[in-house]
Amino acid sequence: MNQQNEENFDDLFTAKRKKSGWGKWIALLLVLIFFIALTAVSIDWVIGALVHTRKEVTVPDLTKKNVSEALGLLAMKNLALKQAGVEAAQNVPSGSVLRQIPSAGSTVREGRVIRVWISEGNEMVFVPNTVGSDLRSAQLAIRQAGLLVDQVENAYSVTYDKGLIVSQTPKADSLVQKGEKVSLVLSNGQPPSSVVLVPNFKSKKLAEATLWASSQNINLVIKEDPVSVFRNGTIAAQRPEADSQISPGANFEVTVSRRPISDDEKTYHLHYELPQGKNMNRMRVTLEDATGETEILNEEKQPGSKIDLEIPYSGHATIRIFTDGVLVREREVQ
Repeated sequence: MNQQNEENFDDLFTAKRKKSGWGKWIALLLVLIFFIALTAVSIDWVIGALVHTRKEVTVPDLTKKNVSEALGLLAMKNLALKQAGVEAAQNVPSGSVLRQIPSAGSTVREGRVIRVWISEGNEMVFVPNTVGSDLRSAQLAIRQAGLLVDQVENAYSVTYDKGLIVSQTPKADSLVQKGEKVSLVLSNGQPPSSVVLVPNFKSKKLAEATLWASSQNINLVIKEDPVSVFRNGTIAAQRPEADSQISPGANFEVTVSRRPISDDEKTYHLHYELPQGKNMNRMRVTLEDATGETEILNEEKQPGSKIDLEIPYSGHATIRIFTDGVLVREREVQ
């Protein structure tokens, strides 16, 4: 009986001891939670105290200021700057602040970060080539490039058929602001006998220009270019340009190639026919030799037209033909 009582007493003591152990852990956990909560409240109080002790300042106007100026203005207010993005803008110079958050005049506390968007300037686009196209195609190409058709004038042409674009302003491949206006000149076809237009004499012999000027009572002014890449005796440049109207008695200036002919100089006759089509093509011919690359021709040509050039060269050379920037023929000569 006494033994049973002793066992019961031991069980009770063990249970109390386990209960007492759990109680200590619970008490310790409660104390830990208390200190964590107290620490969080203290940190929050300290941060809040620090923030609220900062002065309130007025956000300056940063728009149209470059980044350096903007940083200087913010430094005076103990504010910071962060670039939030870059955008195209027509009236704000590249590298300047386009807009900001918070806005100018807002009241903030010192240390606030001001987000800004920087202008990359006007969006620039290339002017499409419309010369030789019909009016509808030209207008469509201009609009697709993000440009506007300004005005369409009419003029006679010895180069372009009636209804095709004779010229444009700005010229093809010019880099302009998006939204810029493009003016077009539309061909009225061949001029009447009372209107004299200048033919294209580039790469032609001087004798052809002399004969035409004499027949039209035009005063031919001849200049010489000793370093021209054109064959000796051929016309390298002219003024006025082809299709310009000229009156009897007016001056027509041509520049004739008078390049010295070396003993080993040869001549390559280039003949190329453009494929048929609706639009004009920009034809470019280059000569590459030991001295580097030289541009022989860079003109707009009608579909189906022919190119005949006498190209002088020395030693080993490569002649290339480009149509609208695409290499269509390459020939090595020596």
